[in-house]
Amino acid sequence: MIARFTPIALFAVVALAGCAKKHSYQDDPTFAAGPAQVSVSHVMTRTDDGSSVFVTVDGKDAGKLNGGQSKDLFLTPGKHKIGGYVATLFGLGRVTINPVEVNTAKGEVKHVAYEVKSDKPTFTEWTPPATEG
Repeated sequence: MIARFTPIALFAVVALAGCAKKHSYQDDPTFAAGPAQVSVSHVMTRTDDGSSVFVTVDGKDAGKLNGGQSKDLFLTPGKHKIGGYVATLFGLGRVTINPVEVNTAKGEVKHVAYEVKSDKPTFTEWTPPATEG
């Protein structure tokens, strides 16, 4: 009896998954203008599986980063939480990555890196090395 319902249940799950609302992962124009800048980079490491990360600012979607990519976000000065999430298999859910808090100021550029360290995805604020000139 169970053997008859297994294919039907499997078909129903696949059919309903196709009907699920798909999220449009386009860059939010809200973060295209502002006096403070945050540069977010997806740093590839040996433990990174190559998944795209979806960056959030204060809980709002700000855009998608593939491995090795960077994105400049323009914000209002003040404290912001830069975090994100990775879509699960088939896009049916997501894994949230804890945000890092950055304090932005007018005309200043902050740098945030997303990387997987010891199988743990993290967002961290960092300072790029000074260039000799």
